[in-house]
Amino acid sequence: MVTNHPPSVSARVGQEVAEISWNDSLIHQLEIHHNTVDYSSYQGGTVHMISSGVNFLRPPSVILRSIAEDARDWKYINCYCGPLGESILRSGALAYEESLKGSPLDAPVDTALTVGAAEGVRLAFDFLHRARGAEKVLVAGPQYSIVHQTILSAGLTFREVFTDREGVFLPNPAEIDAALDASGATVLFLTEPNNPSGEQHSDAEFEEIVGILKQRSAHLVLDKVSADFAAHPDIQVLNYGAALDRHDYWDRTLVVDGLAKRRAVSGLRFGYAMGSMEFVDFIENQRFGGCPPLVAVSGIARDLAYSAHLRREQLGAGGVSETLWQRFKGLNDASRELLAVSDASEVEEYRLELRDMYQTIADNRRLAQETLSPWQLAATPLHAGFNYLACIPGPDADPLTFGQGLYDESRVSCFPLACFTADTELAAARSPASAHWLRITCASDRPVFEAQIEALRSFLTNHA
Repeated sequence: MVTNHPPSVSARVGQEVAEISWNDSLIHQLEIHHNTVDYSSYQGGTVHMISSGVNFLRPPSVILRSIAEDARDWKYINCYCGPLGESILRSGALAYEESLKGSPLDAPVDTALTVGAAEGVRLAFDFLHRARGAEKVLVAGPQYSIVHQTILSAGLTFREVFTDREGVFLPNPAEIDAALDASGATVLFLTEPNNPSGEQHSDAEFEEIVGILKQRSAHLVLDKVSADFAAHPDIQVLNYGAALDRHDYWDRTLVVDGLAKRRAVSGLRFGYAMGSMEFVDFIENQRFGGCPPLVAVSGIARDLAYSAHLRREQLGAGGVSETLWQRFKGLNDASRELLAVSDASEVEEYRLELRDMYQTIADNRRLAQETLSPWQLAATPLHAGFNYLACIPGPDADPLTFGQGLYDESRVSCFPLACFTADTELAAARSPASAHWLRITCASDRPVFEAQIEALRSFLTNHA
């Protein structure tokens, strides 16, 4: 198998983590100091939230129109759905996931809607601990702290692994293999692309990782909430489904996704989890009486259908598989109409809006690189999504003091690398003396992002 990583292993595995206090975490302390627990200060322009991790760009019109429709015809928001979510959206999510591969998924998998991708992650770890007996997780690369809290709340422990290779953080397959040995973990947690670093494994690397997990009979939790189809030339699409099919590894893989990042609708809390029928049955039993949100159903259904349609066009693939077609036939006429791709003008509008969204992200990334170049020591690649890490010089201070000082002087709310690891020694080991890795979020309107970068530039001019 061809890989694009060196045969040597150069990675650092953190200590086992069994308990975290959210109130004592660095990211929480900085959020409180920055007064950015909600986004009112951002919207008022008083805080430069350059590390928000939120897509603040305009959502697609097909979703915005659907929200307006809910105000005129409230049949969905009057109702509850079953614990697995609205059938139209579950079918649409499967159609989208199938399109990423470009051919039918070779396994009996199903989806359940979740309250954001975060609930999907929680359900995945609950399932692995309670139904599969998992105890230890290996977390690959830096992660947003909610991942760490979710693992612990499910009753598992974890260790983290960072590569020591220069300018990147996501470990390659050989490093993951060695870290699984060192940690004794039977579950690997991956985000593709990584948040906060923006890195993503190649198809060949991902397939090698799946092969490693299969040899160990380990489980994979794949969070791809920042991923998308190739809506812009800069986006690298991971064909994870092909690797799972070739290794026949769906039974031990749990996939989590949603629209929060890729469609700028975090507040709608639309997520979904995908996996074996056993996993979906577990969700149904655990959430009996629960109900995922029923807001903008028609717009979300069309978003999923249009994304799938455009992806199939890119690959020259045909329509949905026979398995999915049979599922669609089980829906009523109105539901099938929502998933139909019949309005060519709306599809074209949708395509152009996504292109413009990702062009803004690419332009913002370029602006940040150009503006910060006199000071920037390194930056991670942005393979997909809209977050990356930049290493900049600054006052010789611990991450909390640095983050507080940056805010107090320049009103820049920025999260250092230590916000994205439970074992802060991992972040310290990767941070040069008198320098800090910061998450840069590129998904803001251009004038807003320009002001954010200018505020950071002014701070660096005074201190670097």
